[in-house]
Amino acid sequence: MASQTDGTQADLPLVSLQSLMDSLSITDGNAGGALADILLRASQAVTSYIGRPLLIADRQETIRIRPGDTLLSLRMAVRPVCGITAVMRDGNSLPAPEDGWDYDAGCGLLYPAAGAFWGPGRYVLQYRAGWVAPDQVDDDGSAIVSTVPADIRSAVLTTARAFYYAEERDPLLKSESEQGVGSSSWATPDAENGGLPADAAAFLERYLPGGLS
Repeated sequence: MASQTDGTQADLPLVSLQSLMDSLSITDGNAGGALADILLRASQAVTSYIGRPLLIADRQETIRIRPGDTLLSLRMAVRPVCGITAVMRDGNSLPAPEDGWDYDAGCGLLYPAAGAFWGPGRYVLQYRAGWVAPDQVDDDGSAIVSTVPADIRSAVLTTARAFYYAEERDPLLKSESEQGVGSSSWATPDAENGGLPADAAAFLERYLPGGLS
């Protein structure tokens, strides 16, 4: 089976700017510009680590099942799935069941309308999937409640705080101490975590390939 996905999504942070300011105990509104850039970079880092688009958008995905192969379900690359718009096989639209397509929103699995499996062919799936970011609006410009999970928000905030504090210190310094005052140290981000702090990466384990979300 081969799969290819495309779709568009706004370049938005996964956590609100106010949440980051609160976590840093910053009340100076003039710091918002620099913090917004840090927050967006942290959101992009988390998205890259998970390895798939996270924000809600209309998507089109092509899945090919080779001759002689069959599948019990078609797995969509982006999730959670909010709805199926169309399913086509070899250029022909497949009629949707009366009660709608049967799919698992969290796992992104689409089940056949009839029969026990999907047969060989070139399938094109059109669907809507992803989470709503803070401050995102619908087509009418109305605000939508954010649906980004708490553990992803925590990972973004942890990463953003690390980026923020990293800009205020010597990146080559691993530890420092002052007699009679105390000492501090920090770890270099692990390359295996895509540059994320270990605590942030731990929040995201279930969203990696082979995870549950």
